[in-house]
Amino acid sequence: MRVLDVVAWVVFLGLSFILWASGVVLFLRSSLSLLRKTGWTLFLLSVGAAIGYMLPLPAIRNRFLVLLVGLPILAVIDAKLAKSNRRLSFWFRDCSYEICTVFGTAAATRFVVERINSAP
Repeated sequence: MRVLDVVAWVVFLGLSFILWASGVVLFLRSSLSLLRKTGWTLFLLSVGAAIGYMLPLPAIRNRFLVLLVGLPILAVIDAKLAKSNRRLSFWFRDCSYEICTVFGTAAATRFVVERINSAP
């Protein structure tokens, strides 16, 4: 494994957990109803599972890293679309929860799929 791959995996595994934890706290404290929170989370998990079923682990990681670089831009877009009084940091954490949930689920799904396919 090349050094760049190792660094990419460390960023994917380490930074994604930190961003997800920050975002999930925000999400749980949001004013959304329990039904909306559950529905949105199930949607994110479904998208992640579909991605994980289709893409190999390195492709999942690479797409996550691309979105990670674009995360500030996504936060600005969310802030402009919502037209709320929330700060940019709120939208950054919101986007990070969503992205990390999708790609974490994708990675876990791919890991399971590969184990099932390699079973004797």
